[in-house]
Amino acid sequence: MRERSKKRLGEILIEDGVLTPENLEEALLHQKKDGGIIGQILIRLGYVTEENLTAALSRQLNIPYLPVANYAVNMDSIRSYRYDYCKQNMLIVFDQDDRYVYVVTADPLNDIAIDHIEKNSGKRAQVFISTLSEIMNMLDLAFAQEPGKNKP
Repeated sequence: MRERSKKRLGEILIEDGVLTPENLEEALLHQKKDGGIIGQILIRLGYVTEENLTAALSRQLNIPYLPVANYAVNMDSIRSYRYDYCKQNMLIVFDQDDRYVYVVTADPLNDIAIDHIEKNSGKRAQVFISTLSEIMNMLDLAFAQEPGKNKP
């Protein structure tokens, strides 16, 4: 298991200069009142972008951030899993070699999905984090190239 930072997400965002302590305090009040995930609350309030949040999560969880749009993905690897499975688990298998299957996810703590991919591929997963928007855009692009196959 990867070594995780002991810092909270809000602390990292403040260190990165994308969030003020006052904005964090306001978001925490929203969370206490309405519930929810602090990262999503910060995005909804307009205090951080999806990219800011993902970069901070990358640092907190010690998982590399991979902007999927900047990578030449293997469309066959993406299509090796059903569209609905990838969408539900917020991930894509963007490449593989003899030893590894390369997975990018917006939810790197979803060990069940990662274990499933390792079992199905017979390979060890190398996990990266990216934004949900980038993952969904790449997933839609991959399945648009094969109309009707595995996509609802």
